[in-house]
Amino acid sequence: MINLATARLLAHYKRWADQALFASLATLAPEELDRQRAGPMKSMIATLNHIHVVDRIWQAHLQHREHGFTSRQALPYPELGDLWRAQQEVNDWFIDWSAGQTEATLETPIDFAFVSGDRGTLSAGAMLLHVVNHGTYHRGWLVQMYFEIPAMPPMTDLSVYLTEANPAPVANC
Repeated sequence: MINLATARLLAHYKRWADQALFASLATLAPEELDRQRAGPMKSMIATLNHIHVVDRIWQAHLQHREHGFTSRQALPYPELGDLWRAQQEVNDWFIDWSAGQTEATLETPIDFAFVSGDRGTLSAGAMLLHVVNHGTYHRGWLVQMYFEIPAMPPMTDLSVYLTEANPAPVANC
């Protein structure tokens, strides 16, 4: 699915994008984070918590353990600062995890259960790819919420990371 260089790049990109996003969110009026908006998640803080909960669910799958969540819409961290600390922790875990992988372990199939109870099997690399893609998808929702404020959202595109953050060469990705 993905190779080792790509896995490591994606884990670092996720951390970078979240750092940019949370730094920007901290500059908004606090009431904007809780303001009820159109859409399934209803608020910025709910969307951020959803991203975090899904990160934790897939972390648990990669660790072959139960995650304990009964809903992907749980709100374990209603305060931005607490959520940011928890998000940093899980982002660092994905970086450490990717650093410890090999090409073979990224291809290892892992059986898991969705929150719904449905069963599935994905490779470890596909799970990481999903985590990063899922976060990117929902950052797009947050960008729309920024425009509703109106406020300018941070640039968190992968191309911006690759050019501005200057990660290690990506020729092997």
